Order: sequence, then structure tokens, then C-alpha cells
Amino acid sequence: MTRRRRRGFGQLRRLPSKRWQAFYTGPDTHLHYASSTFSTSEDAEAWLADERRIISGGEWSSPRARAEVARVAEQRKQSRLFGAYANAWLESRHHLRASTRTSYSKAIRRHLVPAFGTTALSDVSPDMVREWFASYGTRTPTARAHAYQVLASIMAEAEADGLIIKNPCRIKAGRRARVSREPEVLTLAELLRLADEMPQRHRALTLLCGLAGLRYGEAVALRVRDVDLEAGHVRVVRTYLRENGKKVTGEPKTKESQRTVAIPSLVVTELRLHLERESVQDRDALIFSGRDGQLLSPTALYGRSARIERRRGTEYKKSGYGFYAARQAIGKPTLHWHDLRRTAATLGAQSGATVREMQSRLGHATPSMALHYQQATLERDQTIASALQKQIEQLQRKGGDRESKSADVGASGDSEDRQGRRRW
Repeated sequence: MTRRRRRGFGQLRRLPSKRWQAFYTGPDTHLHYASSTFSTSEDAEAWLADERRIISGGEWSSPRARAEVARVAEQRKQSRLFGAYANAWLESRHHLRASTRTSYSKAIRRHLVPAFGTTALSDVSPDMVREWFASYGTRTPTARAHAYQVLASIMAEAEADGLIIKNPCRIKAGRRARVSREPEVLTLAELLRLADEMPQRHRALTLLCGLAGLRYGEAVALRVRDVDLEAGHVRVVRTYLRENGKKVTGEPKTKESQRTVAIPSLVVTELRLHLERESVQDRDALIFSGRDGQLLSPTALYGRSARIERRRGTEYKKSGYGFYAARQAIGKPTLHWHDLRRTAATLGAQSGATVREMQSRLGHATPSMALHYQQATLERDQTIASALQKQIEQLQRKGGDRESKSADVGASGDSEDRQGRRRW
């Protein structure tokens, strides 16, 4: 049952829900209702009183029109908050690969929105960014660097849009994570030993990555039609990706990653043997597939390390297999598969390749990245010098052996002088 109250301005009606409805006839001679009902008649009265003051002030517009203006203003305000702008920024990046979009989304959701989500873009200051950056301390350096990179890109876009005066991200080297471990670079002999210790079906893959410098995803995405064994080269046109928990292939990391790489004769021979052993003939077939014929996952390649398992109170010693066992066998228990790429860069540099040549071979977008991968050459300079010295000593010993087999020397003094004389 409803009840109306007649009054000088506007009317109130009590609804069956026990709530109050307020409405009035406006200057435009139309009825205008409050956008919501009220729990008490006093609240409804107050709304009518406010409407009457607006009409008396000569600035009246319908409640619906004013509500729309307020909605748009709130929407504009929300769009200038960091959280809303960051999500819109990500949505506008249509060119991103699925894996890159996922990593950006994670950085925004886990690291940036909790810190800046409800803050207006114009209020994000350099001090605020520095305080957030320092709050991580020494934990998760890679995640922090990636999140800072995304933050800097978002704020650069806001600056370009005229929403802020200047990008507040000004931390030097903020985009780079401190290396938690020094990458290991194998010698050529160590690389060959590693390939020998790998399962036979992964031997050619090991040599391809260690000598040609292909990324793991690029190598396992190769199909038969991408390899020309007669010419001795492979074409990199796709890479392994994970999308929504599924293994798929997509475009390589960068435009420069699409390339043709020459491979040594050893790799050609191993690839030919691999194709014969695995009976891979279809030109569209994967060269390095998993047991199920699909893309080879990293876990299948790495295998497992040696371990002790306990079953019903009894301990069983389980042998390792795969890459874990192979790296242990060559005395490199902390070796990462990606270290093979740095090994390829280092071996290439030691063979006389220029930075530009290695940039093209490894598929780097900039020479600085090629230099970064070749940095191990400098770090191992003393090792190389020591190895050269050992070779010199070996030659000295061989020279001494030849000299001892020469004609007898008449005087013992001459013999001692000749034995003591340096050959180098």
C-alpha cells in the first residue's frame, strides 16, 4: 500500500517496501524522480529541499542529467588513477605475444596495482617510485626489474598523453636485475662431453644450441623444412611458447630473431643421424619432439637429478637422467641450458667473429646484447692464457724429447748446456 503526502513543493510516496520515493514537477513541467529511494521520510524531504534550492538558484537541470554528468566525471577521475590507466594501457597493446602479455599482466596485478592502483597518475612522484623500488630489498630482483620496466613504459605513455608532466621513473639501471649467479661458459671440450652424456635423442639438440646459439624455444620449434643439411644451415622462424598452460609455437622474440644460422659440419652430421634414428621424414614434423610427438617441454629435457626416495620406510637410490645427470657428469652441477647460448657466443668470439656478426648469428636486436653474451671472453681471459701456457709447455717437452734423441754430444758440458737451453 502506498501513501502520498501533498506539500508545497514535490511529493513523497511510501512504497510497499517501506522505503520512500520523492519526486516533483520541474521548471520544464515534467515529473522528476530521485535516482534512488530513501529509508526515511526525512532523507526524502532533504532531497526535495536540495532540489528546490537548485531551482531557486537558477542553475537547474534534471536529476538524471546531473547524475550522468557526475557519472562521466567519476569515470574520467577513475581513468586517471594508475590502476585503471595501467589496465587500459595493457589492453591497447594488441601487438604483444601471449607470453609477453601474461608477464606484463602479472607485473601490473602483483607489483604495481598494490602500490599505485588508487593513486592519481599525476600524484605518482619520483620519491614514491624510489620508495616502492627500495621496499623489495634484495628479494625477487628479476621480478622487481621487470615490474619497474612495465611501470616506466606506462608512465611514458601517460606523459605522451599529456596526463603527467614528466615520467617519475628515474632510477638508474632500474630495469636491470642484478645477476644472482654468474653464467657458466663451457669450453669446446666440455660442450662435446656434455653432448656425449646427454640422452642420444637430445645429443644433436645440445650441439645445435651450444655451437649455433639457438634459444631453447627456437631449437625445439624447428621443423624438418627449416633445416638444409646440404647447405649446412637452419632457419629460425618460430619459437616455443606457453599459452594458458598449453604448448604452442609463435613468432620469435624479436624481428632480428628471425634469421638463418650456419652450422658446423659436426652438427649437420648429428642432425642427419638424429633424423634417421627418430624416423622423422615429414617436412612439417618437429625435429626435436617429446615422446608424445608434440613440442619438447623443458622438464622432459632437464629430466631429474639423482635422489633418494623413501617408500614404506625403505630408501631407494634413484639415478639421475637427462640434462641434470649430464651436467653432473661433466662437473658442472649448476649449469643452465641457457648457458649453452652464452657458450656459443663465447666460442664464436674466440674464433674471431666480430660483434656485428655475433649479433646477427644470435638474433640480438642490439650490439650491446651481443657484447653482453661475449663478456665471458674477458672473464675467462686468464684461463685462456693459462691454457696457452700449458700448450707451450707441452711443445717444450716435445722439443726436449727430440733433442735428447739427436746425435751424441762429445763434451758433457755441451750436453748439459743444450739440455738446459730454453727452446721458447
